[in-house]
Amino acid sequence: MATVTEVTQGHRRTRADRQRERTRRKLIDTGRALIAERGVSGLRIQEITSRADVALGTFYNHFSTKDDLVETVVGETLTEVAAATIPEPEQHIDPAEVVAGAIIRFMGLADRDPDFVRLLLNLSHADVVFATVLYPYARTALERGIEIGRFVIPDLDVSLTAVVGGAFALIREILEGGHKGDVGKAYARHVLVSFGLTPQDAEAAWKSAAARITS
Repeated sequence: MATVTEVTQGHRRTRADRQRERTRRKLIDTGRALIAERGVSGLRIQEITSRADVALGTFYNHFSTKDDLVETVVGETLTEVAAATIPEPEQHIDPAEVVAGAIIRFMGLADRDPDFVRLLLNLSHADVVFATVLYPYARTALERGIEIGRFVIPDLDVSLTAVVGGAFALIREILEGGHKGDVGKAYARHVLVSFGLTPQDAEAAWKSAAARITS
């Protein structure tokens, strides 16, 4: 049985953990707001802590550098897009539509939010950040497709690397003006056909995904 002292210390640790989480959240949200206002080049740690109303030294309890904070902001934004795009398996949405919808959304980032994409691409290891966030969501969608017989994927890890890596490369090229036309549609069809769908089924899945996104 826990003593009164042990219980009290447990509560103190819990309160401290909650306070730490709140402080970290304030720093992230403030950093995100300042990046939106003036970009990364104008971001200063002292201004972040001042606006967040925390001590300057507290920043370094959560982030080692300004770039560390920026990477966290980018990772959270990508996670929000992925979470909004790839539903839980129990929602029973066609995995082909899920994959097509995810590709459409992420390919569209270069047009919808070019400043954010530039921020992502300027990270020292942008491809790693992109892949780390997307892999778990993409794996869920692909495993669901394999489970119900919608996809034929001999090597899941190789396919994940190819699809996510290809998406990242295309987003970079779109931002740099290297592609014209509806790249998202073309890439979605290419990926779905590589997963065993017929061109006709891939087209139908893309159209359904696009309609669901715009509805």
